[in-house]
Amino acid sequence: MYLESFNRCRLRLLIVGLACAATIGGDSACAQAARSGAGRAAQQLSQPVSLTWQEVPLATAIKRLAATQSIAVWLDRRIDPSTPINLTAADQPVSEVLDALSEQVGAAAVPFAGIVYVGPQQSADELTTLAELAREPLTKAPAAVRNAWLKPAPWSAPRLSQPRALLTQLAAEAEASALHADRIPHDLWPARELPTLAAIDRAVLLLAGFDLTCQLGVDGRQLDVVPIERPVAVSREYRIAPSRAAAFQEQLAQLPTAKASGDGSRQTVVARTEDHDLLRAALAGRPTGSAGATRAAPTRRPARSSSGSALDDRRFTLTIENKPLAAVLAQLASQLQLQIDWDAAIPETAEGRNVLVSCQVDKANLDDLLRALLNPAGFAHERSDAAISIRRQ
Repeated sequence: MYLESFNRCRLRLLIVGLACAATIGGDSACAQAARSGAGRAAQQLSQPVSLTWQEVPLATAIKRLAATQSIAVWLDRRIDPSTPINLTAADQPVSEVLDALSEQVGAAAVPFAGIVYVGPQQSADELTTLAELAREPLTKAPAAVRNAWLKPAPWSAPRLSQPRALLTQLAAEAEASALHADRIPHDLWPARELPTLAAIDRAVLLLAGFDLTCQLGVDGRQLDVVPIERPVAVSREYRIAPSRAAAFQEQLAQLPTAKASGDGSRQTVVARTEDHDLLRAALAGRPTGSAGATRAAPTRRPARSSSGSALDDRRFTLTIENKPLAAVLAQLASQLQLQIDWDAAIPETAEGRNVLVSCQVDKANLDDLLRALLNPAGFAHERSDAAISIRRQ
């Protein structure tokens, strides 16, 4: 069973390492497009969602969540898409739902370049830094070459595409050649479609599932497929004003994998891109939150008039196939804090409360949802806010 409501209330976002495309080329069109895409993704991931999944295959769950919340999700090839997901969420940010979903399959979910990557924890930790490392040769490349690799563009691949061929095509579109593409094992992929994404980010994303990454030549005309060298980190030098020294050191102490050298006013730090983001925020006096994460403050729900009900604003997308009616209603009641009152004449049998029901609704209100569930089975309902009475028609 799949259930999702579309009310908009609290906004709380977990962001781990958004794209670093804006770090190269200043305020170029590529950088502005990257920031715009990251901003849209952040807003979408903060939206609250309510859902119930029972034995829903991972790939199906991701597809539904992506479609209803207007997000793009990349599932790493090493994660089994057929793994059944059992999950209930009530007004939780999409980011938290993705975290819970990923935990069930032994994976992690992180925003990356305006999309969400779901894959092994190590790859999730490394992805943004790998993208920054892949960009480094472009700092000295001609503007046309930088544009070819950094300009965001939509990307799609048909079913049964071969990743080796996809990478070769990607490089050719940037007027480059792919070296050592034979290091990519033969594989056949499901159809994939992504929003605007820089070519270099697509290359990093494509290769991560094979424990590989890429290195650009100094002129940007050769893309070399190479094994990932660990630890994956970027070296940055910091000049630290005395007034910010304590905040910098406090943040640095919260980054267990970061390595620092130098004196108090000038330090070189080797760390992940996300860790450098936190250090820069500490120097600028901005809130940093916990290590590796930035949380936006919750937004309060607007006050409602006494004549309205929060349930009246809810919209539901629901797909059910042959589920006992009583169990479906019990889950709705738990999720929405409803009070279900069955007519005593309706027995708890397969012909009564446990009759199997199937239905599909799209952005329906609560009463329409209940009618879609109850009427085909010969039942009707009356509702007074959260109190629902069920009787035979």
